[in-house]
Amino acid sequence: MSLDRRLEALEERAMPRQRVPEAKPSDARRRMVEHLNQMARLKRGQLGPEEAAEVEALTVIVEARLAARRGEGA
Repeated sequence: MSLDRRLEALEERAMPRQRVPEAKPSDARRRMVEHLNQMARLKRGQLGPEEAAEVEALTVIVEARLAARRGEGA
């Protein structure tokens, strides 16, 4: 066993990693469809000011993540 592997094993025992269940692609798709529906309602003027602000804020977050994936992050 290499020294690196021994250190990794010691670290794992000292601080076990917490397993986070991964989201299913269908969950992400469902959330995106819901968001797109909300964006459409916003464009049609069917949302109140508070809902509109939430949709716009989420849109900014989504656009930033997409830009980061494309390597356009600031």
